[in-house]
Order: sequence, then structure tokens, then C-alpha cells
Amino acid sequence: MTDIQKIEDLIRSNDLVTFDDIKDCLNTSRMTIVRRMRELSYISSYSHKGKYYTLRSTPKFSEEGLWSHGSVRFSKFDTLINTCNHFVSNSESGYSVNELQNKLHVNVKLSLMELFKRHYLHREKCNGKYVYLSKDFQRRKQQLLIRHSQNSTVVFNIDKLSSHVITGEIKAAIILFYSILNEKQRRLYAGLESMKIGYGGNTLVSELLNIDPETVSKGRKELIKGDFEKDRVRKQGAGRPEIKKNAGNNL
Repeated sequence: MTDIQKIEDLIRSNDLVTFDDIKDCLNTSRMTIVRRMRELSYISSYSHKGKYYTLRSTPKFSEEGLWSHGSVRFSKFDTLINTCNHFVSNSESGYSVNELQNKLHVNVKLSLMELFKRHYLHREKCNGKYVYLSKDFQRRKQQLLIRHSQNSTVVFNIDKLSSHVITGEIKAAIILFYSILNEKQRRLYAGLESMKIGYGGNTLVSELLNIDPETVSKGRKELIKGDFEKDRVRKQGAGRPEIKKNAGNNL
């Protein structure tokens, strides 16, 4: 059995290993292990200072690209700094240090500051705290608009859309209004309400309107990207093909 096969078998048996685990298994020099690892398709953890390794085929990544094994955390974006850059750049309203730490479950302060210093991310003060945003100007404008709207209480004059606040007449009015919209408008409206709530909005809105959270998420993404045609219920090309009339048979 080759050294590569031994390492693969070790990782598959344990899901993840440390460098010392591999060294004990092969009983060889550090440089030899480094050379062998280069021949493997593996990723290192973004937590625990990259101490743990697993095969790329092992993780069952979430929709966000994260996977954990106990307290050890991996990302399909590899390193912590790459993961922070991806999450902030693709977020709806940017992230503060605490918000991203709650998402990734590791300390992200140094990584965010480094990304800001390298001009990979923008940083701006919002409501007394620094928020990290996309370096792209148009994307950053969208993120700031959404963040400010999440802190606004203009619509419904409430802070959060939740079951103990939205009751009676207001809940009935929301559901009635939702029911008269077409398919596309329902999806976008659900996405809009979710955006105003922020974290957890997809679940709250889906429960209120009795729809799939994925539908809410899709509407939310379409609004952020502007990925919809304003004059169509479905995108061009969707639905039944147009019936072409024969000129000779026109009435």
C-alpha cells in the first residue's frame, strides 16, 4: 500500500485528521508527508488554525458552503479569510464582526481587518458599529439600503415580523393582500418582507404565509440581484410556447 493510500484510508476512517495523526501513521519525515499531501485532494479546517484535514469528498456542505465535524469547521472556500470574503461580498446587508462570528462560529475580527486593509472589502459605520461590505460600489449601495431598511420601523411600525406582533387584523390584511398577487409578485413580496426582517426572515415569512422557505429565499435573491422581468409573471421562454397563427387561416 502506498503512502497516499494509507493517508486516504486514515482520513476516511476518521473523517478528519491532524498532521501528527498522519505522521504517526506513516512514520516518516515532515517533508515527505507534505509532498504526499500535495498529491491528495484535501481541505484544511478554517477553525483551529487549519489544524485538521479531510478529503474534499468527505464534507456534506450546507447551502452556504459550510460543514462541521464536532467543533471543527470546514468551508468549501477553504481558508477563513477566503470564507469571510465570500460571505461579506455575497451578503444582502454586509456583516459586523459579531454577526459573522455568529455565522462561522470562530473569531473573524483579524480576517475582516486584513481584508479591509488589502481593499478586498469596504468598511462603514452603521448605527454606531462597523459593518463590512462588498468592495463593488453598486453591490455596496444595495447592501447599505437593505441594512438601513432592516433598522427601519416605517412599514407596519414594528421592529420584527413575528407571530406575537402580527395578529388579528394586520395578519389577515397581509394574507389577503398576498392572495391577490400573481405568482411572481407573491414570491417577490415574500422576499421583500424577509429582507426587512433580516436573519431568520425566510422562516418567519414562510410560516406566516404558509409557503416553502425556498420560495421566500428565491424571491429575496431575485430582489437583491434585480433578476426578474418587470412585465412578466414568468421569465421569457417559460410556460407554454406561443401558438403561431397561420396567415392563410386568419379570421
